[in-house]
Amino acid sequence: MLYTFFMDWRITLGIGAGILQVISNIPYIRDMLRGTTRPNIFSYVIWFILALIAVAAQWSAGASWSILILVAVVLNTSIIILLALKGYGYKKYTWLDWFCLSIGIAAIIVWRVTNNPVAALIMALAASVLADIPTVFKTYREPHTELALSWLIAACAAILGIFSAKWNVANLIFPIYYLIESFTISGLAFLRR
Repeated sequence: MLYTFFMDWRITLGIGAGILQVISNIPYIRDMLRGTTRPNIFSYVIWFILALIAVAAQWSAGASWSILILVAVVLNTSIIILLALKGYGYKKYTWLDWFCLSIGIAAIIVWRVTNNPVAALIMALAASVLADIPTVFKTYREPHTELALSWLIAACAAILGIFSAKWNVANLIFPIYYLIESFTISGLAFLRR
């Protein structure tokens, strides 16, 4: 068993991606509790729902070890949502937040009609890109409200997720998107300060 773990590099990278993703949440939560990081709850609610859909879709399409990063995203986003609901989140919402939430929900409905795992992942990705918009704009306007380190660790988890995946659309689409998303938000938070 231990031999298989170390000999199958995809298992090792997949588990590493999941662990790094969970670790990325630790400094983020610490800063939330200190009041220096304030997540946009709209983005996190959509990311949570879409990560659940992506786990189910990737599982039904023949999941690889890259699914562990998705499972960790579900865990991380649920914790952040709970803390945000307790008052540690961003409290200024605009029409853009509501628009992105409604488009994200519409994308989920469209996916349910197709009943195709790859289509589900593509629709979840499209909705997740829309969910990024409120956080990206908030981070651009107020870079101190996001912790660059957490997003950078998440980007490293995404890289491990990419290399742990079976090389097909169903298993690669989320880790590649997550890498782009994490680097974008990390870069904005770091460079705009």
